[in-house]
Amino acid sequence: MSKKPVRIVENGKSNAVIVVAKDLGHQATKAVDDLVRVVALMSGSAIPVVEDGAVQKPGAQIHIGQTAFVREADLLPASLPVNGYRIAVLESGGISRLVITGRASLGISHGVYSLLTQELGVMWGMPAAMFEDIPKRQTVEIGHIDRTEFPSFGFRVFSGNDPDWIRRNRIDDGGRNLPYYGHGHNLFTIFPPEKYAKDHPEYYALLDGKRQWPERQNGEGPQPCLTNPDVIRITIETVRAFYDANPEISTFSLCPNDSAKFCECPSCLALDEGMERYRGRRMNSDSYFYFIEAVAKELMKTHPDRYVGTYAYWTTELPPRRIKKLPPNVVVYLTQDSSQYFDPAYEARDRELLESWSNVAHHLAVYDYYGLGWFTPRVYPTIVKRILPFLPKVNVKGFYNETYPYWAHVAPHLFLVTRLLWDVHEDPDAVLTRWYERIFRECASQVRSYFETLEAGWMKAREGKWFQGLDWLAEQLHQWDPAIRDEAWRKINEAYEAAKNETTRQRIAYIRQGNRLAYLLSKTLEETLSLGPKDKQLEPRLRAIFGRVAEANTLFHNFIEADPTYGHAYYRGARATIQMQWWMGFLASLIGEVLSENQRLKKKLTDEEPTYREMIAAEAYPDVPRRIREARVMFGRPFPGS
Repeated sequence: MSKKPVRIVENGKSNAVIVVAKDLGHQATKAVDDLVRVVALMSGSAIPVVEDGAVQKPGAQIHIGQTAFVREADLLPASLPVNGYRIAVLESGGISRLVITGRASLGISHGVYSLLTQELGVMWGMPAAMFEDIPKRQTVEIGHIDRTEFPSFGFRVFSGNDPDWIRRNRIDDGGRNLPYYGHGHNLFTIFPPEKYAKDHPEYYALLDGKRQWPERQNGEGPQPCLTNPDVIRITIETVRAFYDANPEISTFSLCPNDSAKFCECPSCLALDEGMERYRGRRMNSDSYFYFIEAVAKELMKTHPDRYVGTYAYWTTELPPRRIKKLPPNVVVYLTQDSSQYFDPAYEARDRELLESWSNVAHHLAVYDYYGLGWFTPRVYPTIVKRILPFLPKVNVKGFYNETYPYWAHVAPHLFLVTRLLWDVHEDPDAVLTRWYERIFRECASQVRSYFETLEAGWMKAREGKWFQGLDWLAEQLHQWDPAIRDEAWRKINEAYEAAKNETTRQRIAYIRQGNRLAYLLSKTLEETLSLGPKDKQLEPRLRAIFGRVAEANTLFHNFIEADPTYGHAYYRGARATIQMQWWMGFLASLIGEVLSENQRLKKKLTDEEPTYREMIAAEAYPDVPRRIREARVMFGRPFPGS
């Protein structure tokens, strides 16, 4: 390997050509596009790109993928996983070459972004274009490298996140060629009711004395009868046929439907009878993993190098009692909500569960939930720092994360996650310091103080609850300490005012807008709860509340809902709409009670304030009346007589 650097750009002029392998694949092709774009922005000079075998101009060469030169020089390590890469600088035939190669498009992509972030100093702090941080330099050169790398986990996949940001921060793409990667609620696809329900109702769950099956093909609904011999046989045949038709895919999902409705026929009940309850939930692990074991053993006979994915989730979270060790072709995805680790007892129980599963499963993955649609802050880098380095110690081989980020609150700890998932030994405090200093420059300390204030609010002592606040804005608002809320809002405003650089100001403004919506949701509810019918300033206070509701709606629609980097599952569409409708309807319900003896003022405000009319209409939005009743109890304001 050459000790001499490869000079890509010299004094603002390109001195190299990028040679790309044929059939580079989507991920690596996008990475090459970024390499060309970033170097052009960095130096003012674009590097030409040619396909392998084309005529190349004199100068240095950057080989991307398995080019003819890479193959002939035997530069690709045979042991590299699909998400690993090699970067090397060498000289051959008098030509300086930089090589970035891997077994698959994903690994090559990771190699390109490793070069961009580590050697060239680029940072993608958040998805929006304003958070791309590219150093400027007239001469771009790469010193001596010979680095072969792959991540600490076999796979690391995020859902509900910006695909460009994920790729640039070296998170895997969810490709089915990743080792052990294959999951998702899937039993409903093996037993579609239109195919079997009429002639074989016994294939489906017996519940309340009747056979029941999923009504829609959406991953929900009752499970099949997991002890029925024909159900086991059909599953084996289905998976074998899939393996034969898809030799490149490593894993088939046998994860249960997204439902706690498991069969209660005598044979299924006999297996599950007596299982301990877990966090208030009954368990069906014995019947589910009886089915998994029976299927997996038969698949081992014909496809010993392939896997089945399973969920330890909801009512299957505990390991089975009757199986000491699952077959070696079973991958268990254990669902854990690590956001709840502000509760030491909750965290300790989760760690015990990980250790128990590591004894039962040959291949264990963690399925975590960093999103869950929270509008109020859910910030916990302290938890991330301690839990991710622990996972490999209990043989966790993969990490799947429902991120769905609310960027104004979770940006630093989500950036930290990308780094620790690649290398659990990286210094987390150094990662966070770099992120603050690069992205917020002269205001790094103020913005850090803002996020640390939010984290202090999340980490306050209380009982942890699995899936806390899922689709329930009332619970999110109820747990947010108003003192923390006000302090954080003051700090982000101080940071905004202190910004001297326009880029810094724009970045802080983005964070500030997202927090402003959360602040308004909470502060307006607090003010409404404080109203009384004899308040001498009732009318002006109400008009101010309507103004804040209008501002919150504008922010939601024009900022959060309109921003594609906010995940569609929670921040756009029906789920988000019902949260905002509940909030307006709940405020209207409280205001209606305050105005119950002042019909004159109520009519005046209804006539003059279109926002108030919207709020009143929201009280009748589907499912909102039920939610209002529950929220009134939560906030100590039940309906009279309830």
